[in-house]
Amino acid sequence: MTQEVITVCNSSIAIGDKKIVKNINFTIGAGEFVGIIGPNGAGKSTLLRSLRGFLPLAEGEIQLQGHSITVMSDKELACKVAYMQQEVNVGFGYTGLEVVLAGRYPYLKWWQHEQAEDIEIAYKYMGFTGVDSLAEKPVQSMSGGEKQRVLLAKVLAQETPILFLDEPTASLDVIYQEEIFRYCQLIAKQGKTVLIVAHDLKLAAKFCSRLILLADGGIVADGAPEGVITEGNLQEAYGLHAAVFKNKVTGNLDIHTYVPAIDKQSKETRVHVICGGGSGAKIIRLLYEHSYSLTVGVLDPSDTDAHIAEAFQVPCVLSQPFSIIDKLAAQENRTQIAQADWVVLSNLACGEQNIDNLHAAFEAKKLIIIEDTPIEERDFVKGQGIEIYYKLLKIPQVTVMTSMEFIEKFYL
Repeated sequence: MTQEVITVCNSSIAIGDKKIVKNINFTIGAGEFVGIIGPNGAGKSTLLRSLRGFLPLAEGEIQLQGHSITVMSDKELACKVAYMQQEVNVGFGYTGLEVVLAGRYPYLKWWQHEQAEDIEIAYKYMGFTGVDSLAEKPVQSMSGGEKQRVLLAKVLAQETPILFLDEPTASLDVIYQEEIFRYCQLIAKQGKTVLIVAHDLKLAAKFCSRLILLADGGIVADGAPEGVITEGNLQEAYGLHAAVFKNKVTGNLDIHTYVPAIDKQSKETRVHVICGGGSGAKIIRLLYEHSYSLTVGVLDPSDTDAHIAEAFQVPCVLSQPFSIIDKLAAQENRTQIAQADWVVLSNLACGEQNIDNLHAAFEAKKLIIIEDTPIEERDFVKGQGIEIYYKLLKIPQVTVMTSMEFIEKFYL
């Protein structure tokens, strides 16, 4: 059983007469890397400062390793929690080593100077964060990424079981942002408890073992990243329209945000997309963002367009992998086409496995054919695809356009 390190019980935090955080409860165990996320003004930094004892509670109790923070001295707290604040102004002339050594203050008497052991500890953590070569360099001469890694080494040199980091990646380049998260993940794997206030949802989902989503002064969701970062939770907390999915390339949680088009008619319109090989990706995304009721098919489960449909939670007719479309999939495809108000046939390549998709297109009430390259360049069934394609062009309910024309139809 994981040891409880932080316990928050019925806690509320107020600034002046205004309650910023109201009646929240959670426990955090040893070795957890917890991201605190939420919109601006949700109380993320306020919560972190209160957990450290910098802000008093209006109600409730906070315990660190079983001890109420209200009965602990500042030095006792400093031996349990290292806190990296959002904005740190370092005095002019201080070197990297001097800044890191400041993390040793809880263990020194007011009259003591750092000992050889403290310097050894400082160099240990400067090596861990890759800034040992900056020991004699003035902090004012460092880049933003270098400075943040020096400050991270400082809180590590404090050698506490708990670390709080308040937006440590703010204003950093992407490479440094990921680097800070990676360090924190390693620290947590070594048994320390790490809490980080984060704005970047993708980084938080990628590296944190757990997320706490705050909004309107309360906890909207608390748990594993995939259970917290959902379309519903993002809508509730941020007012954000998004598709949340597992990226097939990286294996990480990914988020596609968008501003939905205001078109009442689109919600009542069913569209079926016939595609393959990535030819339907933009079409599916565009129609999804415009709130059409979508279906897709028939696709091999490994097809790029099948992955796109899965990401946007669009029902997709799938065939057996690497096989010609079977009768069951063919019939389901035609059922979806019959129920659709209109069908889009993308600029797909035609082979033996998917040739039935062209036959099925004849069932459409209204057919839009996307033609970016001539069918002669996309036919791999010895002219069979060409023959069917030209027959489709002759049916009265067909409209032919390029991908760009299709996009402009929605955006202009």
